[in-house]
Amino acid sequence: MEQLLQSILPGNGLLLLAQLLLATVLGGLVGIEREIHGRPAGLRTHILVCLGSALIIVAFEQLKAGLVLEGWDIIQMDPARVAAGIITGIGFLGAGTILKGKDHVMGLTTAASIWVVAAIGITTGLGQFFLAITATILVLFVLLILQRLDVRTEHYGEISLTGYGGEDFFNNSYTGLTGMGFRIRGYRIESAGSDKDIKVRFQVRYTRAASGADLIGKLMRMDGVRSVSWDNTPP
Repeated sequence: MEQLLQSILPGNGLLLLAQLLLATVLGGLVGIEREIHGRPAGLRTHILVCLGSALIIVAFEQLKAGLVLEGWDIIQMDPARVAAGIITGIGFLGAGTILKGKDHVMGLTTAASIWVVAAIGITTGLGQFFLAITATILVLFVLLILQRLDVRTEHYGEISLTGYGGEDFFNNSYTGLTGMGFRIRGYRIESAGSDKDIKVRFQVRYTRAASGADLIGKLMRMDGVRSVSWDNTPP
């Protein structure tokens, strides 16, 4: 039994376990923020990306150490190549969270968070705990704090209008929003459960002057509008 444990758990097994656990925690911290804001890649995705990146690096470092101990030090194993392979693979995963409309793009922040979580996992796998923890704190600062700083003169949001009238409703809604100062960045038309009722999601850009407290009331007074929803959560 003792020999079996020794074969499974290497001499630095506790350190390896700590590295994987830390990668899980750090990836989870970033994932929680994305989960709270309802992004397509949330808690589990970020944990798996960070843990997987750390696992590959840890396994590579163990293999490299084993080859050196066996006298195979003539074989050059570059960890930078492994890290580059991870980052390339994560790029494809992050691209899946980006949604491009006619004249707008959504999901870039989530894609970037997946990419940086992979980098945190790589750093953790290399044993650079201070760098990994510091990077996680900075990422959370960017996602949680910077989005609250109202430093832009223009803002972005989504206005969903449900009503009747088909194409006429869409045209009236489009004209009404532009007349209120909104700049339409894109739109998506959906069925509202009736032959005549439709739901139009407008991605808009607006200035502070266009976002008054009576915005919902103004939208409800537009021709054909049955219901209104307004989402100005940062992308």
